[in-house]
Amino acid sequence: MRITKLLLAGGLVLGGCMPSSKAPEPTAPPGTAAFFEQQRANCAARGGTFGNAPGDASKICFITPKDANQACRQGSDCEGHCLARSQTCAPVTPLFGCHEVLLSGGRRATVCLD
Repeated sequence: MRITKLLLAGGLVLGGCMPSSKAPEPTAPPGTAAFFEQQRANCAARGGTFGNAPGDASKICFITPKDANQACRQGSDCEGHCLARSQTCAPVTPLFGCHEVLLSGGRRATVCLD
């Protein structure tokens, strides 16, 4: 069985791995307290928790999907990832670390997000 690895840099997390509901762009200068407060407020408005990404290099919005921990057989069964080992939808997005997931048709792949 072939395992595919997808590696994403931590910098892509803030923009590329957010859930599909688009939050307004912060208007304050990046890196300022006002910028992070705008991001925190946008995250809270989407039902998320604003916290540190691994390594504390950046802040990120963690969202609990509506289908978190529900049974799944393939990736399309979940808002986030379908975890292969437990065959349940991921409890949070984004999901950091390396995880074996089920793709369409139940194919397995290893997805890594730093």
